[in-house]
Amino acid sequence: MAWLRKLALFLLLVVIAVVIHARLHFRGKPQEVLPTSECDASLWDHTYEKQRLHVIAPCVAVEGKVVNVRQAEDGDLHISLNPDRKSVLNLVNVVHAHRTLVAESVCEHAPEDDSARNACGNFHPQITAPRIGDHVRVVGAYVTDTDNGWNEIHPVSRIELLP
Repeated sequence: MAWLRKLALFLLLVVIAVVIHARLHFRGKPQEVLPTSECDASLWDHTYEKQRLHVIAPCVAVEGKVVNVRQAEDGDLHISLNPDRKSVLNLVNVVHAHRTLVAESVCEHAPEDDSARNACGNFHPQITAPRIGDHVRVVGAYVTDTDNGWNEIHPVSRIELLP
């Protein structure tokens, strides 16, 4: 029985070491920090429940391939990117977001929720939605969404198509 306890302790230590290594490896760092003037700060006025977003860097650029595009209930367009540089991902992005980084263009369509409708008002972004498979450069605030725990670009100031 003593060997069983030692084995359990050993396995527990291995799991702890793997988790620590993964958390250190996937911390989430912006790949290209831009001057704040490159981002549209007025978009925060239309960001639904902005208090849940912890700003890591107020303006960054991230390049990657679009793997999913969907309309969310809050009126935002969610664009999932397979980033060219994985350093922007944190451990939650890797595990729960399937190694993607979400970029959210605020108020892209009519929200279903009244409080989200209030945040959008009559605002409509001037961003053209990319298509799945497009290689893009997304510019916006680099944040951690504390509801999900993953990093994302939110709000998106602009999206540029790359060759």
